[in-house]
Amino acid sequence: MASADNWKEKAREYYQDGLSFTDIEALLEVSRKSISSYIKSLPEYGRIRERRQKGRAERRREYKTEKQRQYRQQASPGIHAVTGDTIRREHELAVMELSRERYHG
Repeated sequence: MASADNWKEKAREYYQDGLSFTDIEALLEVSRKSISSYIKSLPEYGRIRERRQKGRAERRREYKTEKQRQYRQQASPGIHAVTGDTIRREHELAVMELSRERYHG
């Protein structure tokens, strides 16, 4: 078991690094309740918690974006991916068709 003061400093570092209370408990062999009480009593707890929440939200957003991309590819395997080049080519074809109708139609 970690010494009385030593585990607190390590718990603070681990929490700032993004570990959960359960992970810290396993590493330090101190009860989750003790770790939670100590971490929540820190003056910087609110700031650290907010930073962690923003990080989770960003990771979730990236995950959802990638999943949507995968779903679109699975849903339409015969359709080519839409890129800047494909949009540009479609635009050029539309311009040629409209020009032909206006001047030759």
